[in-house]
Amino acid sequence: MNQRKHLILALDLGGTNFRLALANDKGELLKRYAAPVKPDDPEQTIERIKDAISDSLSGINRSTVRGMGVAIAGLVTQDTGVLLTSPNLLAWYHTPIKAIFEQELQLPVSVGNDATLAALGEYKFGAGKGCHDLVYITVSTGIGGGVITGGKLLLGTCGFAAEVGHMTIDLNGPRCNCGNIGCLEMLASGTAIARFAVERLSRGEKSAITELVAGDYSKITAEIVEKAAKAGDTVAKAVMDTAGTNLGVGVVNLVHIFNPELVIIGGGVSKAGDLIFEPVRRVVAKRVMHDISVRITAPALGDNPGLLGAVALALENK
Repeated sequence: MNQRKHLILALDLGGTNFRLALANDKGELLKRYAAPVKPDDPEQTIERIKDAISDSLSGINRSTVRGMGVAIAGLVTQDTGVLLTSPNLLAWYHTPIKAIFEQELQLPVSVGNDATLAALGEYKFGAGKGCHDLVYITVSTGIGGGVITGGKLLLGTCGFAAEVGHMTIDLNGPRCNCGNIGCLEMLASGTAIARFAVERLSRGEKSAITELVAGDYSKITAEIVEKAAKAGDTVAKAVMDTAGTNLGVGVVNLVHIFNPELVIIGGGVSKAGDLIFEPVRRVVAKRVMHDISVRITAPALGDNPGLLGAVALALENK
């Protein structure tokens, strides 16, 4: 490896915005850019990203740039770096992300799923630093994740491993958008929290949630439920506990399968703190097999696990 090449471009491509950063090999973000994504117009968004790349490299000796890492919320082929499908970028079907940016940069480009790369980012730079066996779960609108085993990112045959949100935890549960039934994502995500609240209120249960949304149940979100729960609302607290309990069941499954030293729970819902972590830890303590120990913690990278995971992936792919 050329020791002078120590800078990495990192792209976190979401359904609403993209974030671009120039980082060093210590995971320090030196320059950052953000702009809206056009979900129905890949070409325009790609041109915006290229402009951001040009700006980020302005005044930089390009011989110091080693490559680029890209994190995307979707299914990505590990070898070719093609975005096969993404729930929030439907028009980007089979977009050759790797080829597009390698042609632009004339540098190696590595592409991966954002939740999977978040696990790598936390392992290299965050809460999992020095821990060679860990599971990362991101809980927000949906649920994703990544697994580090023996210090290596688990990818699977095509790079689709660790779709933890789509393990079945209720054989008779609701149908998921993925086509499966009773997925963890349908029972513990932010979307699930909002649905649980609507179901309880529709049955006539009284809650401050109703006032917070002025009686419009369509405005109920996980954030609204969390706010009510933190204010002591009984229904909201019960909803959060249900989601946390379901998430705990998923964590138990992952602990039994991968035997990690550490489970990191991130994403927007994790910001609810003990409302989520307490039931998760309670279920894990009750259900995990005797003599198996595991730590459960919040992430350390704040809102940047995808970006730093992209940095880590680019550094790994010499």
